[in-house]
Parts: sequence; C-alpha cells; structure tokens
Amino acid sequence: MSSVPASDPRPGLHSLFFAIRPPQEKAREIMDLTASLSLGGTPVRVHRLHISLLALVWKGVVPDGLVEEAADVAQSVVMPPMHVIFDRAVGGAGSALLRPSEPLDALRMFRERLGFAMKSAGVDFVTGQRFSPHVTLLYGGQPMPEKEIDPITWVVDEFVLIDSHIGLTHHETVGRWPLKAK
Repeated sequence: MSSVPASDPRPGLHSLFFAIRPPQEKAREIMDLTASLSLGGTPVRVHRLHISLLALVWKGVVPDGLVEEAADVAQSVVMPPMHVIFDRAVGGAGSALLRPSEPLDALRMFRERLGFAMKSAGVDFVTGQRFSPHVTLLYGGQPMPEKEIDPITWVVDEFVLIDSHIGLTHHETVGRWPLKAK
C-alpha cells in the first residue's frame, strides 16, 4: 500500500473515496463501448474509470492524517474476490452510465463491510448517498434510453483509495488493497 505522508499538504478541493477499478482489458472494452454509443460529450479517461464505493471527503479539504487512518482500516476489511456484471447503458442529465440489470449483492456487502469498519474505527465518511453501482462513461452528450449491451464482467480482486483533485481531472491512487477471504 502506498500513501502520501501525513505532512504532505493537500491544498485545493478534493474528493477522497474508495473505489473499484476495472482491469486494463475491461477498461479498454468500456472505452470501445463508449465510442460506439455516439452520444457526443466528453468520455471519461481510461485511467479514471471506476465504481465508487464510499466517499470520505466530497469536494472538500482532506484533513491531515485521514489518508493514513483510512488505509489502516482498509487493510483490515475481509472480503473474497467477487464478480461484477454490467449489461446496461443509459444516458441522461449530463452523463452516460454503465449499469447492472441485476443487483450486485457481493459488491453491496463489501461496501457495507467497509463502511462498518470505518465507522467502528471512528473514521467519518459521507452518508446519505444511495449506493447505485455504475461506471460513468462520459459527461455531457445526448440523452439515451437504457439499452441492453453485451455484458462487461470481471473479477474484482482489489479496491483502491482515490484522491480526486477537483478541477484538475486528476485521480491519484493513494492506497490499494487486495480482496481476501481471510
């Protein structure tokens, strides 16, 4: 696990959140799908594709030591690798998304475990957001009714902590942990 030293100031606004990233070959498949939709807009860059899990800071300032606290807790979370399947694309109000048609129960359970571990350790996170697993494909573009696509599936075997530098379109991975059964 790599992290930024606590003394490293993080000026500006940030979103600090846990996420799942698709493997490179699946990320390329997602980029190909985005291009084939011909919706216009601005595609999300391949290195920024992710499924958001749990936000610790949303468009705010990252408190000193929060990255290290979250990393300590994250390494204690136990969850075996899981499959995710996305088989729907939809475009609307400013973005196009990749969505599952069936609930991703294992992913939901993992998010709950991560949130419980954070809360038990006294690490605050953003609450009140409904968890709706998706991958954002692009911003802007034309509306598109939900449509079935060839399934994009992969085995999730790790999760990451991302520091998104607001306004700079830069995602910095500040932590990475494998999923493990025990």
